[in-house]
Amino acid sequence: MNKEFLKQGFVVFICALLLTGLYSISSYSYLLFHSIVEIISIVIACSIFMFTWNSRKLLTNSYLVIVGITYVFIGGIDFLHTLSYKGMGIFKGYDANLPTQLWIGSRYLQSLCFLAAPFFMTRKIKYSGVFIFLGFVVLLFLLSVFYWENFPVCFIE
Repeated sequence: MNKEFLKQGFVVFICALLLTGLYSISSYSYLLFHSIVEIISIVIACSIFMFTWNSRKLLTNSYLVIVGITYVFIGGIDFLHTLSYKGMGIFKGYDANLPTQLWIGSRYLQSLCFLAAPFFMTRKIKYSGVFIFLGFVVLLFLLSVFYWENFPVCFIE
């Protein structure tokens, strides 16, 4: 047998095993399933940041680094979304609208990132400015959700 075929078969077997395990967990506890899946997405977001940040000197434009920097902020909001999910009991006094607002805000940031990043394909920029700008945007978003409470209602039970 071909070694490459055995490697691919092993990968398919492991993926099927993981998917079966996730399905079993979702049948047992949706909260546990949701937390595991969200943690995986947060790890992926942080990995995107680490790969782009560590390769920024090799890149000829700023597109990927802007995407990577944005993903570390997306991962942070997704982390808050995971902690605020109904049943976790961390954010007292909030209903199921809070995690939905955080999820929507995270997706807004992601879509704006993919909308703005192509404009930097031919430019070099200071990355500290991107961190400051995105930190300010995320701070305004979090203030809008938690303090001012003027972010639109996204889920009504």
